[in-house]
Amino acid sequence: MLFVAAVVPSLAQEAVEEDIRGPKPLIEIAPPEPATPWLAYGLWSLLGLAVAGVLLWWWLRRKPAVVSAEDKARLELEALGRDGGSMEAGDFAAAASQVVRVFIERRFGLAAPRRTTEEFLSELAAGGNLALSARMDPLRGFLKACDMAKFAAADLDIGRRGELVAKARAFVDVPVEPETEVAK
Repeated sequence: MLFVAAVVPSLAQEAVEEDIRGPKPLIEIAPPEPATPWLAYGLWSLLGLAVAGVLLWWWLRRKPAVVSAEDKARLELEALGRDGGSMEAGDFAAAASQVVRVFIERRFGLAAPRRTTEEFLSELAAGGNLALSARMDPLRGFLKACDMAKFAAADLDIGRRGELVAKARAFVDVPVEPETEVAK
């Protein structure tokens, strides 16, 4: 073992004696730049798109708030009563009549907006709709008053316009028995 110890120091000394330049300066090696995490970016993007897709699907599948025929007619009559003073008498009567006719179509399934008053009333009398036949006289009076203003150029002062809106509102507000409703 002695021989090994004697050989190792002599080799180290020979290496130092052969190098005439002396120790070399330290070379600074720049740390490697971190690799861009493209995979992570891609996964986060896919996750964001999936969340956005789910939110969009949820927002689009929501059912719109269902407004009943009564509520829609009440809102339209309220707007007509508020803004109807600036309208011509015929236009006001046509608008009031249209609100009631559309209400009847939505609520009872009768094609009231596409028929004349006489056609509609005769269909109503012959059809036997119990919910409407009980209210046929007030409806007939309302529609006749509207027709007089529309076609006979009858004048509607503010009081008469208010009465028409009140009659229409009263017609819309009458409760209907469940068995006489049209299946929706």
